[in-house]
Amino acid sequence: LAAMPRPMSTAESAFILRALGEGLRVDGRRPRESRPLSVACGLREGSVEVRLGETKVMAAVSAELVEPFADRPTEGQLLFFVELSPMASPAYEPGRPSDSAVELVRLLERAFRKAQAVDVEALCIVAGKRVWSIRCDVTLLDDRGNAADAACTAALGALLHFRLPAVSIVGSGSEAAVKVLPPEQAEPTKLVFHHMPVSTTLGLFRPAGGGGGGGGGG
Repeated sequence: LAAMPRPMSTAESAFILRALGEGLRVDGRRPRESRPLSVACGLREGSVEVRLGETKVMAAVSAELVEPFADRPTEGQLLFFVELSPMASPAYEPGRPSDSAVELVRLLERAFRKAQAVDVEALCIVAGKRVWSIRCDVTLLDDRGNAADAACTAALGALLHFRLPAVSIVGSGSEAAVKVLPPEQAEPTKLVFHHMPVSTTLGLFRPAGGGGGGGGGG
């Protein structure tokens, strides 16, 4: 994912390819050396800040009880929303979601929901009546490259850090009533994961003289 990059000049392209040929990148990393990663959990469960190199992303997870979709009465919901803050790059503007934001949302949906990383059936409280809807909000605070991997890591960290409140159920079937219990009355629980997606971006470059290509991690 890039914030509307400007066209690269011939001189810049030649410089980068020459550096890669010598086993270096512009920022000094080796070709297969990834950016340094740090993950900091917030005071609120489900809140995480990720730094991938100089790129900074924040993710926050919340949940509410909703009625399930009619064609999926025993499945909860997992929703992703992405905001590209104008502070992250001059290319980002407030208002309607940009193409880059939509692209990031689709990436997160493929990685977590469509790949069935999270057990959405475990989010069902009363079939056909009440399920948990999990919302993950991802905000790009500083875009210095490789925002896709940073966003995926932040979403994963926030979902792992989040805890679902315990509930009590009175009655059954259409008469069932669901009550959310405070943490001092019943311990919240983790989300159930089938697997944990890890996003890795690679760049492939063909030397100016042809021949084999080189590659590097994002």
